[in-house]
Amino acid sequence: MARRDRPSPAGLAAWEAFLRSHLALTRRLDRDLVEGHGLPLDWYDVLVQLHEAGGEATMGELATRLLISPSTCTRVVGRMADAGLVERQGDPVDRRVRHARMTSDGATRLRAAAVTHLAGIQRHFARFLPEDEAPVLRDRFDAMRASSEAAD
Repeated sequence: MARRDRPSPAGLAAWEAFLRSHLALTRRLDRDLVEGHGLPLDWYDVLVQLHEAGGEATMGELATRLLISPSTCTRVVGRMADAGLVERQGDPVDRRVRHARMTSDGATRLRAAAVTHLAGIQRHFARFLPEDEAPVLRDRFDAMRASSEAAD
């Protein structure tokens, strides 16, 4: 009888393969973006999230969207502001709230880097998934995330 408090050998092997693949893929995607656009993957992610939020978000919203701590978000956005890709602004109503807004240079760099990033996702990830299996994998990942978020 299988123990419910430990993964099966197959489950453990899948977990290890997931971790190793995730690390290798994110390193490769980061390298592609840095070499092609001088834009690390974490900066690219900030720009994507700001774009999806309409170009601006509070630092708290941005940290939540990025799945990182507020202090990490503040550091990343600070470096990006120094590079001219985003601007930080205070909230006119609540002085405790700070906003990050993508600059026109940030939007230009995002558009250019998106071509490289999407090609990298295809080359290093999506081409290994048959079209009929991709939705199944997405559903499994969504279930794992939802379970983890519910436990929090």
